Amino acid sequence: MLIELVDDLRCPRPHEETWLVAATNRTEGRSIIEGTLGCPICGAEYPIREGVVWFETPEQVHDPAPDRGVPADQEAAMRLAAFLDLSDVQGFALLAGSWGTVAPFLQGVVPTQLVLLNPRPPIAVGHGMSVLEIATGIPLADATCRGIAMDYAHADAAHLDAAVRVLRLRGRLVAP
Repeated sequence: MLIELVDDLRCPRPHEETWLVAATNRTEGRSIIEGTLGCPICGAEYPIREGVVWFETPEQVHDPAPDRGVPADQEAAMRLAAFLDLSDVQGFALLAGSWGTVAPFLQGVVPTQLVLLNPRPPIAVGHGMSVLEIATGIPLADATCRGIAMDYAHADAAHLDAAVRVLRLRGRLVAP
């Protein structure tokens, strides 16, 4: 998980919005590989293992089948980069579910940081990427994300409401 993302993460529990505090056990460059995120309001702790933030235990995270409508190739990456306007390093883009399969191709063509929400199938965390695992919602602060790509598994009302909340003014949303 990229250290810069800590400022934009929020506790998903129902209380006033607050930032999370990071305690690191192992870092590599600007990435937290092992550690914990803690909420100063409710005391919740969220482990970071192998660069992945677990807001739920692996058993609680819904594991939908991969969305067959998202091709994972260079052409799909170029189209998504254009749709989301990922032409500079400012901010980050969120790729939900099966859109995570496009991330390795995107990294070769865009300088933007990528946050993968419940990537299916799971992928290795690469440079410039963060992975969040959570059953529902998007644990990010309001108006922080420059672009979002949602697959069918994440196109329910709760995820779409959260996507609109975290999207910046003039941000772009790709959804079914």
